[in-house]
Amino acid sequence: MTSNPAPRFSVIRLVLATGERLPCLVQTSTWLPARVANRWALRYRRNRVQSSTLAENLRVLGKLYSWAMLGPRIDLDDFLCSGQLLNVRQMESFALYVREPQNGSASYDYLDSGCYDNALSVAEDFLKWSLDASNRGGRNVLTFKKLALERSRIELLFEQFRSGAAHSSRIEPLDENQISQIRRTIAPTRIDGQWIFHKAFSPETRLRNWLMFETALDLGLRRGEMLKLKISSLPRGSETGVRVIRFPDDPEDTRTVEPAVKTAERVIPASRDLLRSINLYLTTPRPLGRSFGKSPYLFVTRTGAPLSIDRAADIIEDIAAYSGVKFSWHSLRHTWAESLAETLCNEPNGLDHLQWLGGWTNPESPKRYIQNAIAKQDL
Repeated sequence: MTSNPAPRFSVIRLVLATGERLPCLVQTSTWLPARVANRWALRYRRNRVQSSTLAENLRVLGKLYSWAMLGPRIDLDDFLCSGQLLNVRQMESFALYVREPQNGSASYDYLDSGCYDNALSVAEDFLKWSLDASNRGGRNVLTFKKLALERSRIELLFEQFRSGAAHSSRIEPLDENQISQIRRTIAPTRIDGQWIFHKAFSPETRLRNWLMFETALDLGLRRGEMLKLKISSLPRGSETGVRVIRFPDDPEDTRTVEPAVKTAERVIPASRDLLRSINLYLTTPRPLGRSFGKSPYLFVTRTGAPLSIDRAADIIEDIAAYSGVKFSWHSLRHTWAESLAETLCNEPNGLDHLQWLGGWTNPESPKRYIQNAIAKQDL
C-alpha cells in the first residue's frame, strides 16, 4: 500500500443548542457516521480536550477507518462491535499506512516523527477504549482479565511502532527565591487599612495582574484555563474548590480568538489566601477592582471585556521584565506540579490524585513530577 487515494472519511461540525461546535466523523461519500469513533468522541474524549484537538483526533481515526476499508476490507464499526480484535499484522499495516502520503501525490509529505507518534497515540487510545463493550456497544467477549491483557498487548505493540521523537526540553519550575522576588515586585502591602501596590502597572490592572499570577501558581492552571474562568466557576459558601470548565464555543465569549481549555474538567481546591485575594478583586471599587460589564469571565480589561490571549502573554512578559525573573505562564504550572508532587509522592494513590488535579488525560504526563519528587527524597 504505497499510494493512498483521497480520504474516505471527513470531519464535520455540528452546532448544538448550547452553541458548542461538536466535531463528528462521517463517511465522505454518504455522510454516514462512524459509529464507534463518534461514540468515543462524545462519551470519552469530548470532555478531555478542546474542540479543535478533538477534530484532529477524529481525522486520525478517519485514517484508521479508511485503512480498514482499503487494506483488510472490513467495516470497522461492525468488526469492533462484534468483539473481534485486530491482529499484529493488521496493526503494523495501519502504522505503515499512517506514515504514507494520503493523497497519492508526491506533493504531500510523509508525517514527521512527532505527528506520526501522536497519531499512533490517538489510535491506540481509541482501540483500547473500544475493547470494552460498555463503551463501544455490541458483544462483550472479553473477561476483565482478558480485557486488561489485551490493553497491555496494544500498548506494547504501539510502543514498538513509534519512532521515538525527541522530547522538548524541560521547563524549569520557579524556586522560592524567584517567587519571592516576583511578589516583591507586584504584590500589594497593607498599610493603615489600605492596599498599596508597586507602580509596575496602571491602577486599573495592578490587582488583576497580581491575582492572575497567584491564581496560576496556586491552582496550576494553563493560560487558557485561567482566561476561561467565570465568576460562576468560583466556590460559594463553605466550598473551596474552583471549577475548571471547558465552555467550548461559548456565545458569551466575545474574544476573536477563544482561549482553549486543553485539559479535563475538574475542581481544584484553592488556598484561603487565594480566595481572599479573589474576593478583594471582586469587591474593591474601581479603578483597583474588577471592571463592571456584561462579561461573565473573571479576568477582564478595564472596559469589562474578557482578557485576550495576547494581552495575557504581554502581562507575563511585563512581570518577568519588572521582576528580573525569566518565566512564563506554563512555568507556574510546572512549579505547582513539582510542589504538589512532593506532597503526594508517598501516598498510595498520589499519581492518580495529581493527574486528576492537573487535568492530564495521559498518566505519563504527571508521572515525571512524581519521579522527580522521589529522586529529591533520595538525595
